[in-house]
Amino acid sequence: MKQLLAIGKCNDDVRAAYSYLERFFGIQIFEQSLDLASNIVSAMRPDLMVVSVEELLVSSPEAVGELIKAGSGTPMVTIGTPEDFTRFSGSYEGEALSNIKLPLNEEEALSIVCAALKISVDKIKRENANKKTILVVDDDATTLRSFKSILENNYTVELAGSGAKAFEIMEKTIPDLILLDYEMPVMNGKETLEKIRATEKWANVPVIFVTSTKDKTIISSLIPLRPSGYLLKPVTMDVIRAEVKKILGV
Repeated sequence: MKQLLAIGKCNDDVRAAYSYLERFFGIQIFEQSLDLASNIVSAMRPDLMVVSVEELLVSSPEAVGELIKAGSGTPMVTIGTPEDFTRFSGSYEGEALSNIKLPLNEEEALSIVCAALKISVDKIKRENANKKTILVVDDDATTLRSFKSILENNYTVELAGSGAKAFEIMEKTIPDLILLDYEMPVMNGKETLEKIRATEKWANVPVIFVTSTKDKTIISSLIPLRPSGYLLKPVTMDVIRAEVKKILGV
């Protein structure tokens, strides 16, 4: 899977764009200033840099130059409104850049990224269509990122930081498998699974609990909800991949 490095602070429109692009690519978001981004680019060597136009507009020409130098050989596109992009282009003297326009046009954004990476839009859509979808539900952001990095090469991975967010995602896309944390605020894993099983269109989606709790009473209370597995944290990459493959068959 091609890896994108997204540089600059994210507003809601930018996050929505990255959420869409994450269906097709791995994305690492770096919300610090351009002055610090050069080291990340040198260390990560992404396949593509996606840089916020807003960040470019408040950065010095020297910082922009250092970023481009650090990413020598790495293609770069920008993301921002057409108005901001026009303002930036008026003072930018480097190679012409393509801009992912905000608000987002999904097809246009995918075309821009694929063109920069020199890959076929149709091919990447076909590859994505054949992937099983896994929804990871956990209130810990580090856990979400870890699971995504472990699974994203072989599956489409959706992330939810709460039960409520999980249901928002499931209204749009019914996953093939859910990895569900038990210990979450507001709505814990059991309550989340109860709602899943009580909703006809989700009732048969397999669910694996991934949690640190070893309480036998809690584990016993989950059995009537038909979980497909129960993994104790910390869990290794090999165990996660094996459990997922056992259930999905791929």
